[in-house]
Amino acid sequence: MLSFAKIPKINSELAVETTNVQSSKYDGLVLIYSNFESLKPSNLSAPFAETIKSYASIDDKFGQEVALIADSTAVGGRLVLTPTGSLYDDVDDVRRFADAAQKATVRAIEAGIRKPLYYFADKPNSEDYVNFVQVSLLGILDAAFEQITFREHRPKTWSKIDEIGIVLEGLVEPENISKILEQVEAIEAGKRIAKDLGSPDPERMTPSNFTNYIREVFETSENIELTVIEDIVTIEEEYPLLHAVTRASLAVKRHHPRIVKIEYKSPDQSQVKENLFFVGKGVTYDTGGADIKAGGRMRGMSRDKCGAATVAGFLKTVSKLQPVHVNVTAALALVRNSVGSGSYVSDEVIYSRARVRVLVNNTDAEGRMIMTDLLSEFKDLALKNTAIPSRLFTVATLTGHACLSHGYYGAVIDNGPARKAGISQRIIQAGHIWGDPFELSMLRREDYELITPSSNREDVIQSSLKPSIKTFRGHQYPAAFMIVASGLKDHGLKALKEKQISYSHLDIAGNAEAPAKGLSLPEVTGNPVAALAGAFL
Repeated sequence: MLSFAKIPKINSELAVETTNVQSSKYDGLVLIYSNFESLKPSNLSAPFAETIKSYASIDDKFGQEVALIADSTAVGGRLVLTPTGSLYDDVDDVRRFADAAQKATVRAIEAGIRKPLYYFADKPNSEDYVNFVQVSLLGILDAAFEQITFREHRPKTWSKIDEIGIVLEGLVEPENISKILEQVEAIEAGKRIAKDLGSPDPERMTPSNFTNYIREVFETSENIELTVIEDIVTIEEEYPLLHAVTRASLAVKRHHPRIVKIEYKSPDQSQVKENLFFVGKGVTYDTGGADIKAGGRMRGMSRDKCGAATVAGFLKTVSKLQPVHVNVTAALALVRNSVGSGSYVSDEVIYSRARVRVLVNNTDAEGRMIMTDLLSEFKDLALKNTAIPSRLFTVATLTGHACLSHGYYGAVIDNGPARKAGISQRIIQAGHIWGDPFELSMLRREDYELITPSSNREDVIQSSLKPSIKTFRGHQYPAAFMIVASGLKDHGLKALKEKQISYSHLDIAGNAEAPAKGLSLPEVTGNPVAALAGAFL
């Protein structure tokens, strides 16, 4: 059995414990605040307010950054103070709370605190912070998470936090507390799955190992059906673009491709309002293929599976929440883009599942190749049930251009029907209040012009001749390619209304990983599980 990251128990408490502190089940108190004035004795009716005042009297900087102080009246005899900083400037958002809670938890763990109690000294007054409690808890749990490779290396020592308490009195209505904790646990479960799958090295998480992990994750999940396709002949016949990418990997059995389908069906089909279809890019290692990544560009390509990892994590969140208003179907394209004598190469023309002739220009543009046939399959499924709106998505760490354009934020791109349905706006708004932001990108006519052939030998061009970061509209035009090669181009706004299909592409190259520190690989974030949950669940 795999060592899954157990989520610490979260308790809702009525008040800050200030008596019988030695017998308290908590061993440290964390105070989160936006205004240091709220910690003064006149505003905070707790004995330790006097201690805070005395520290402030001798240090003008006290209260402006995370601080650990001793006080015998606080639970565990220890106080960790953490300011959110500015909340109401033009660029402030709920991540201020996540950052503050995360920093404080790291400091608490360093101090040996294993059962912290969290208290908000003041409450934000803005609709932008409607989920500040949930986002704070997700920040706490993020700090408490340990990577799978460390858990497996030291299976008896990896737990950082045993239990969490949070004082919610005055912050949320009592009848909403259980729902909030349920939301947090479900989203965190999904994020931890995404981190476990997205982070490990390419041999620890080969396509077969990725699949085995998925099997265990969903083994006991209700209303979930799992299907695995591993037969190479079947993959070649039904998903020819994906198969082309895998040709060089077939020489090594452990690198053989897998297609994993995860289907959630609402327990009450009469209440279903949307059918959601997600395709996740799961390139467990990307050498670039015959157009090999040179000059150090191959480093970090074990993370090219984060699209599939995120989609799997989102389905875990779905399985925990059991929503009745949606059906959700996911397909994970798990491949290794190897280089070898069997490599697919530039100048090949390959028929897609939709019988569209694709001219290969660059084997390093493999992500769009492995997702397109699955997108085409979902298109066909959507057309079979037009009574309920279907929303199609591709989720991928697809281009460096997305990072160049938007930094550490995901980009969402709609086709015409998705734009009319407001899909990107739902994701952007949900990301804003859940601390998982997205940026809007648009499909333009230039995106289609770039991939339009000048010869009748092919129907669509797979990529430009340059890396995405050196290509005009480098992260937008791949969505146009997938639309054309999957056959979705015939189901845009020009089609009959019942034939129109909503499709959105999420390039998460920017937000799937945190900023790098030193020479180590950056941490996988588990984004955008929270944004997707907020938008659709």
